[in-house]
Amino acid sequence: MNKIGKFGAVGILVIAGGASAASAEEVPKVFRDAPAQKGQWRMEILKFDGGEGDGEAVSAMPKSMSMCMDSIMDMAKKSEQQQGPSTCRGKILENKDNRAVYEATCESGVYRSTITREEPRSFVIEANGKSTEGSFAMTSRYTYEGPCKGNGGQPAISFDKNSEACKAMKARMFQMDPKIACAGATGAARQTCEQQMAQSLAQMKSMCE
Repeated sequence: MNKIGKFGAVGILVIAGGASAASAEEVPKVFRDAPAQKGQWRMEILKFDGGEGDGEAVSAMPKSMSMCMDSIMDMAKKSEQQQGPSTCRGKILENKDNRAVYEATCESGVYRSTITREEPRSFVIEANGKSTEGSFAMTSRYTYEGPCKGNGGQPAISFDKNSEACKAMKARMFQMDPKIACAGATGAARQTCEQQMAQSLAQMKSMCE
């Protein structure tokens, strides 16, 4: 995973209010009208600085996406069961009705988020971090949209179907025909390959519906 991808993963767990890394009792008061650990959230990236040498990657990042926190929390629980508890330790440095500051210390580095309440269900979050991979600074707007749209199986992250991200994925999907991509394999290996490719295609499609 490249630097942008790693920061994106940190963003889901740390930028979204620190809710995933903190216990339920420690969710900042700023989220009193929106369930930080549940439901569908729209994230708009207002500003991103990934450090030197990331200009092209940053320009290619989608500027808006939708996140199902139910799915993200489920993924986090499964990861904890497989890999053990997270080594990140979080704490709330400031906890006011309209502003909160959250900091997470991980083996890889330290990450801090400042959450400002814009409207009852809309928040501007300024996040920054410094780790062995480099540093980043990111400003985003998070808006709670209600319960996740699907009844199970909802993708953790999805994009607008007409977005550049979906156009790029659709272009890749044309090159991912299981029978063509797995033509070099035989027997059980080919069957496994085709199943994996079909699952990847289904996942990509679900992110743009």
